Amino acid sequence: MSAGSGPQIKASKFGRGGGGGQKEVHLNLTPMIDMMTILVVYLVMSFSADPATLANSADIELSRVLITSEKPQEVSVISVSKNELLLDGKVICPVIINAKDGYPDFPDSVWSGYFIEPLKAALDKVKENGEAIARINPSRPFRGEILLHADRRLPFATLKPVMRSAGNAGFRQIKIAAKGMN
Repeated sequence: MSAGSGPQIKASKFGRGGGGGQKEVHLNLTPMIDMMTILVVYLVMSFSADPATLANSADIELSRVLITSEKPQEVSVISVSKNELLLDGKVICPVIINAKDGYPDFPDSVWSGYFIEPLKAALDKVKENGEAIARINPSRPFRGEILLHADRRLPFATLKPVMRSAGNAGFRQIKIAAKGMN
């Protein structure tokens, strides 16, 4: 018996042990053990606990996302790129790279520490127009909705003052535009 080859079985061509042309059959278990090890590792990895699943609390219900093909209602659109901030296609202010940390930020001349002043002023005008339309036509009430288009590579720290400015101007329903996976 050679090392690692397992037990040797003598068998004939017809399945019984007695007879003429007997030959030895060697059963090599090493590839089968390797394959079983790979399967076990795969199963352990695929059924491991995901931290996002474990962190859920009983009193937290996650939001649901609705993907629809219907045309969205007419709302103002805030667009944030790595170069500029726009409201309904009009440039509000530039987006600069912060010298301290290298992240996109807004110039100190427009940033009050709580919101972006030119954005809040522009949104205040949009809100006034929406409320005036609602007074004339009650079937079109002001809903305080805004659509946020943002470059996916922008950090949340850049979007936070934009969202805070919208909230301060009375736009509490902020919808974030996303591209579908298909």
